[in-house]
Amino acid sequence: MITKLEQDYTIRALDVDLKGVWRPSAVLTRMQEIAEDHAIAVGAGRADLVDEKGLAWMLTRLHLKMTKYPALTENIRVVTWPGKPTKLFFIRHTMFFNEAGEELGRATSLWVLFNIHERYLCRTGEIGENYPYDLKHGTALAEPTKIKMPDDMEHICTRTVMYSDTDMNGHMNNAKYADWVCELFDADTLKNGYMEDLRINYVAETYMDDRVDLYCKQMDDTIFICGKRDENTVFDATIGWKNNTGSLRK
Repeated sequence: MITKLEQDYTIRALDVDLKGVWRPSAVLTRMQEIAEDHAIAVGAGRADLVDEKGLAWMLTRLHLKMTKYPALTENIRVVTWPGKPTKLFFIRHTMFFNEAGEELGRATSLWVLFNIHERYLCRTGEIGENYPYDLKHGTALAEPTKIKMPDDMEHICTRTVMYSDTDMNGHMNNAKYADWVCELFDADTLKNGYMEDLRINYVAETYMDDRVDLYCKQMDDTIFICGKRDENTVFDATIGWKNNTGSLRK
């Protein structure tokens, strides 16, 4: 069984931001796509799970650390491999390298299996051996933990989930949360700094036309962000900026 998958990828115009470098949401999209490609290769892709068992993959937590964002037309290599599952979580590690083999960044994410008909989380044993792992590959980052939000967070704005935010499942795509987070910051932050550290906990699904209230608070070098719908948490996130303190848009 395939315990590690490597893919080459060229950074395209649709992947970059106003600096001409890989957009954080595009990083998350590439992580999602290579994860699906590996799942398909080992018989645990969308068609295998949905059609045969009524199950679907759901991302619950991720931690991304970037040391450098590649630029437009740059060729990179993306490597992914599973860690040892727990009773509920499937662990996935991902790393990014440039053509010279230098590390650009790394991430670890937690996934669960969700029964789409009866709406409950499944034990990892539901897919048996179709999640091959090899501990020799090591880990990218430590297993992401629950983010504890500080008190007295400030309400910044209210966003509506739009058509462009949603995926084929009808809910907001996990990568789009990175765009929402970035769009909270001013032009100086986005032009002169870069997101060095990003953690997201995906707490609840949200759908097209839902209104989500966004709250923020900065503590030392970390910015905490929370999204709520009708007072119920949709996601929690933290950001660490490099070369900039991360000023919120006025």
